[in-house]
Amino acid sequence: MSDPKHLVPLRLDTSALPEREQFATFVAAAANFDVSRPGSGPFATRALIWRVGALVVVQATSDAVSWSRSAERVRSDRTDYIYVNYHYTGRFAIECRHGVQHGGAGSLLAVDMRQPVRIDDGPMKKIYVAMPRKMVLDRLGNHDPHGLVLSGETAALLGATLRAVCETLPRITPVQAVTAERLIVDLIVATLCEGLEEADQRPAREQALASRVRAHIDAHLDEDLDVSSLCRDLGVSRSNLYRAFGTEGGVRRQIQARRLRRVRALLLDPGETRSIAALAMAPGFADKSHLSRLFKQTYGLAPGAFRDASAAPPPTPHASDEHLAAHFSALVRELS
Repeated sequence: MSDPKHLVPLRLDTSALPEREQFATFVAAAANFDVSRPGSGPFATRALIWRVGALVVVQATSDAVSWSRSAERVRSDRTDYIYVNYHYTGRFAIECRHGVQHGGAGSLLAVDMRQPVRIDDGPMKKIYVAMPRKMVLDRLGNHDPHGLVLSGETAALLGATLRAVCETLPRITPVQAVTAERLIVDLIVATLCEGLEEADQRPAREQALASRVRAHIDAHLDEDLDVSSLCRDLGVSRSNLYRAFGTEGGVRRQIQARRLRRVRALLLDPGETRSIAALAMAPGFADKSHLSRLFKQTYGLAPGAFRDASAAPPPTPHASDEHLAAHFSALVRELS
């Protein structure tokens, strides 16, 4: 039996639930995001949720899942804190006003909950920290951390420290948690400052070029796009184009990703009734099989199965899990 004088986490483990309730329970606990997943069937997630001073620290292992906060959602709720996620395993993609960025094991990701965002997580293991805005932003000067993806030695130091802190949490008191809070926030701020300084060193013309290229791709998805045509149509050199997307997987990956996202949006539209073959041609895939292969690699389901799954009504959370969901929601609301 745990000592009540020491910190005790909330626990979430869907393995003990019936299959039909597993993902619904996870959705209920993720109260500040709109959550979806690429498939159906069993959904495995385990999490320890700690209150450390003014912070919420979560150790999580989960199957693939997508998180989003639309502009409308941001306007309608009062969620106002900064999330910092350190990924020990797995890969992710984040889409915000900076475009699409990718990260993997050893990557740090920062999210401002007052800005729209979409995050596609593969199966992963991570620790994430939710911090009140006032604890972080004043110390970052005029820099905006939203969408920052960082790796390297400083990020690795943060990851190692978070893991060590979480191993210690069961043995510390609420009074000692204040010291742990300062340690976590100080190291996060230092890590974010280093990453933001590196980001500022990227020439402004490369950022402007990347935005021009994305807009051009979106406007010409049904055409024969490649590096040569983009250079010709935009009047840029290959070297400048490659530098603009060097951290995002390259130009070809950018074209493919934006075509796949266009198809995904069409499949989620209940008013879109065209066949999969017709949808493949709309954003410029060679044929249905080409689309199906890439779509399944990215989202885990063939386009037809994805359309069927998105049309099914979401399951209802089990009553016994309402306390956990309400408790976790209350914790993160307090941060705002």
